[in-house]
Amino acid sequence: MLSVLTIFVGSLLLSTTLTVPGVYYAVKSRKHSEVNAPIIYNTDTDLPGCQLHEGVSCQGSSGDMDSKHSTKQWNTPPRNHSRWLSGFQDMSVLQGYARLQYNAAHTQCVVTVVTKTMSSLQLQYSFNGTYQSAASRVFDKSFTGRLKVSVIARTGETLVLDDIDFMWNAAPIKSRTGDFRNGQKGAIVEMFGWPDEDIEKECRILADAGYLGVKLFPHHEQLMSVQPFENELNPWYFMYQPVSYRLQGRAGSRDQLRKMINTCRSYGVRVYADAVVNHMVGNGNDASFHRNPGAGCTYWPPKNSSAGDNLSPFYTPAYTYQINDWNGKPNNALEFPGVPYGPMDFHCDKALNAWHDPNLLNTGWLSGLCDLDTSKDYVRQRIADYFTDLLSIGFSGFRIDAAKHIHPKDLAAIFGKFKANMGGNIPEDWITWLEVLTGGEAQLLVRDSEYSFTTGLTREMKAVGLSDTDIEKVKIWWCGYPVEPDNDAGTISRTRKVIQNDDHDQQNDGSSSRDMHGEGCVLVKGCDHNTHRNFEIKLFNGPNGVRDNNNDYPIRLILSSYYFQNGVKSIPDGQSDCSKCKVSCETCRSRSYSPAYVEGAQAYAGSDYTRVHRDAAIISAMRAWMKM
Repeated sequence: MLSVLTIFVGSLLLSTTLTVPGVYYAVKSRKHSEVNAPIIYNTDTDLPGCQLHEGVSCQGSSGDMDSKHSTKQWNTPPRNHSRWLSGFQDMSVLQGYARLQYNAAHTQCVVTVVTKTMSSLQLQYSFNGTYQSAASRVFDKSFTGRLKVSVIARTGETLVLDDIDFMWNAAPIKSRTGDFRNGQKGAIVEMFGWPDEDIEKECRILADAGYLGVKLFPHHEQLMSVQPFENELNPWYFMYQPVSYRLQGRAGSRDQLRKMINTCRSYGVRVYADAVVNHMVGNGNDASFHRNPGAGCTYWPPKNSSAGDNLSPFYTPAYTYQINDWNGKPNNALEFPGVPYGPMDFHCDKALNAWHDPNLLNTGWLSGLCDLDTSKDYVRQRIADYFTDLLSIGFSGFRIDAAKHIHPKDLAAIFGKFKANMGGNIPEDWITWLEVLTGGEAQLLVRDSEYSFTTGLTREMKAVGLSDTDIEKVKIWWCGYPVEPDNDAGTISRTRKVIQNDDHDQQNDGSSSRDMHGEGCVLVKGCDHNTHRNFEIKLFNGPNGVRDNNNDYPIRLILSSYYFQNGVKSIPDGQSDCSKCKVSCETCRSRSYSPAYVEGAQAYAGSDYTRVHRDAAIISAMRAWMKM
């Protein structure tokens, strides 16, 4: 059966047709890995006919969640239940994460375990095997390992966190000749779809070429499935649907990520993250079973995550029809225990269908993605703590996805909390860039108002204590480049604009987010290699709008992507190979595996990864700009 669904692709909206699986025979309970097992209706707990439980939708301009939904949490099955998976631990009653707060010199850090419990539990905390009743412990740079933290209740429930890293243990960034300005100027390569281990092998090439750094695509725990969507298994935009903030992404585990970052830093190459903090996974893409009355009462099984067997539980309220037999609740939860977030950390569910309405722009559910209420202090702090973890493992900065859907005041508050976590001293080489796509609402986002990401955001950042130096490091990815580089009417300096020719969103059919006309082109949409090369050279020799090429646009991005294969847009990392499919596989169009790193491979050659960053002419232009 077919149903029309709007999906989120990075920050791009697309209307697509979703192929949903045929009617299964059932499920009372089964593990995620058992997706080939027949589904058996449990008539005692399922709604009759094809009825669904209530969601969290709302009307009007307010995005506030109705307090009646506050009970839609604590939905994870306990250890003795057949639906329990090892990654769920005891999140049925105990959830939490570690908050890191450094001193100004970043030589000392207070680690505090922030917990949520369903009921009153007496807790003990283990820091590398040392047990204590206090939730906090201080560490300094004499601690050279990775910190293992767990929480143990007197009644036996436990929560084991992923290993914790400290900034001082990241490899020093090797000094290189060139006009890098301590990380404030240079070319950053976006390596779309590259696994961590391949990037690690590529780091020497990036360093020898003279690139400032490499930007990864989202590395948080993210949506994965054993069932095709739009006939593709694990399409790339699933990376933009977070399950938790654990650094266990499709590209690699936290251990693989740490190793890659340290290798890159040892060559002098900085690494940047892609932070998705506007929303969590899409409504209906979670650990529950679902059905759609509008598509002939078709069913689909639970989704998985990139954390594999150690996946976190995650729940959304749409298309649900069962009663959980372990707690008697409807399975229409809005909960992400691995973060942890509960229903009151989100805006209520309403479509983002009026881009000129500033309130809707900030509170609407973009393409059905569960929209975080970033006006809440806890949500702001949790995001700031995630940013702190990124720097602790060795990232030098990050891109913030879908930033225009987060109120500038909320973003500023998050940066303020992040600075506080840094002991009031943001690292000298840190930068961030905000994805702010400007379409028909452009004037709303650049004019002087509370919704402005130029003067408005600057004003809010100053109000929370960011200095002029700090603010200079908060860049805007300027989508007006190359056609309208000055469409901000001078409301932001060119030193805070990040520019790029080809970007990953543009690769999608129907994308109109950046119509480059004849001023640029998208390689995988059939752009001639030499034409594309010349636009990348222009990015360094004389980009549109530049007045002082030495100082304007100090951060410039290059996309190194992959060619589509037989119309399939999925990543050639092996995770979209239909041999991994277990449900509705007759519709699956496979993307075969290709290694991203290939010794001696040439830019633009072949039919797998594009390796644009290896092109000699582009490197020559970049090196001249960097005075190398």
